[in-house]
Amino acid sequence: MGTKLFQDKAWFLSGFFFLSAGLIFYTYSISKKTPAKYLLPGVLLLTLFHIYPAFYSGAVAFTNDSNGHQLSKDQAIAAIVQDAKVPMDTLEPVKYQTLLKVSTSEVFVVFKYESQNYWLSNGVTAKSLSINPGNISPDGAILELEGYKVLSPTEVSTYIDELQNMVIDLESGISAQPQDLTTLEISESAFTYEKSKDLLLNRLSGQTYAPNDNGQMQSQSGEVLYPGWKANIGWKNFSSIITDEEIRRPLLAVLIWTFVNAFLLVLISFIMGLVLALIFNFPALRSKRLYRTIFIIPMAIPSVLSLLVWSGLFTAETGVIDRLFHVSIPWLTHPWWARVAVLIVELWITFPYMFLITTGAIQAIPGEILEAAAIDGASPVKSFTQIKLPLVVRTVAPLLVASVAMALNNFGAIYLLTGGGPTFSNSNGNAGATDILISYTYKLAFNSQEGNNYGLASALSILNFLMVGLISIYGLRRMKTMEGVN
Repeated sequence: MGTKLFQDKAWFLSGFFFLSAGLIFYTYSISKKTPAKYLLPGVLLLTLFHIYPAFYSGAVAFTNDSNGHQLSKDQAIAAIVQDAKVPMDTLEPVKYQTLLKVSTSEVFVVFKYESQNYWLSNGVTAKSLSINPGNISPDGAILELEGYKVLSPTEVSTYIDELQNMVIDLESGISAQPQDLTTLEISESAFTYEKSKDLLLNRLSGQTYAPNDNGQMQSQSGEVLYPGWKANIGWKNFSSIITDEEIRRPLLAVLIWTFVNAFLLVLISFIMGLVLALIFNFPALRSKRLYRTIFIIPMAIPSVLSLLVWSGLFTAETGVIDRLFHVSIPWLTHPWWARVAVLIVELWITFPYMFLITTGAIQAIPGEILEAAAIDGASPVKSFTQIKLPLVVRTVAPLLVASVAMALNNFGAIYLLTGGGPTFSNSNGNAGATDILISYTYKLAFNSQEGNNYGLASALSILNFLMVGLISIYGLRRMKTMEGVN
């Protein structure tokens, strides 16, 4: 693996695998330190699957990595030159013959171009060869070639597909391609590249193209050639989030829904869990264990399965919900109803967790405190608001902070239920009414109608990380201030 990655010039990964192999050999064959034998696999996997992707994503955020910018500069310029082929009308069509290599049954063509030598090519490589004059007919056709079978016109017709896909690159940028079963079309590139000046020259128009700051060749008039190449563009991806109206407009709506969705989800699920915990913690209630088991069933069902089932339930008119209540609600196609549907499903998945942690927090409250409050004449309402609720909030506060962080990154519920839709008409198909920041980032990276933009998506992922991190830090610091509340 390390050798293959080294050949592909993946320096970090190749070095990582070579170093890992050395550490594994040393740790399990030479070293006698027992803790290292347990720690090493976890450290290596943590580096490979967490630390490296985080740093790589950060590096990509400062590049123009996107569709049309995946190649190196040399590869991009070679592609531009290769794709700008124009027929050489001044030349007469070049005749060719089709041959079949006896050992491999591979299709070759042989032809003569601008010299007495013949060219032999399979579309991948082309080489010049000398042929015995005795094997050439008076009209220039080859009668025999060692190792190859010269095909008749009838036999050639069975290899039309191979001939149509064959492009033969010769010297000086000249290329040839079968035009029919007997003649080749000779073409040359409209561009020439002057490496010393780093300029592309269009021989037909005389216009020159120079590199711009976005990894593309651009003329003085502003015409840009494709493909481009991957280049460092500094903070451009981050600044475009603010300055580019096409990005800022949907992003603002996505951010608002991200925070509203997370706040409502955590708040409502906490209230639901707390209410149920209070009900099923009532001493006189029988069969409490059975009820508790029923209410944690949604937690036992795989969330992917639950989301797919709910998606079917919310189908307009034909879904179970609409048919059961005799209504016709566009659950997944109307912006506000889609948000309601997302919130309902998220609550279904989340409230059992809140029910469990609040039940544990309530049962951890010493009974002596509640008995003392009752003796002092505290009503059940006052006992709840002054004793139970503060103690429960103080106990589960770290878990609530973690729940907010999870809600801000709840990609699965959005993607599987609505796909982020319904789509905003002014977002070029990149954002929808139920998209949160992480799903919007995913669309920019992998599902954009305008092409995948990995650089911008990486920049947004960094902002998402900072947002979740700052909210978590703030929540944890607020928790410390609550530790003194009695």
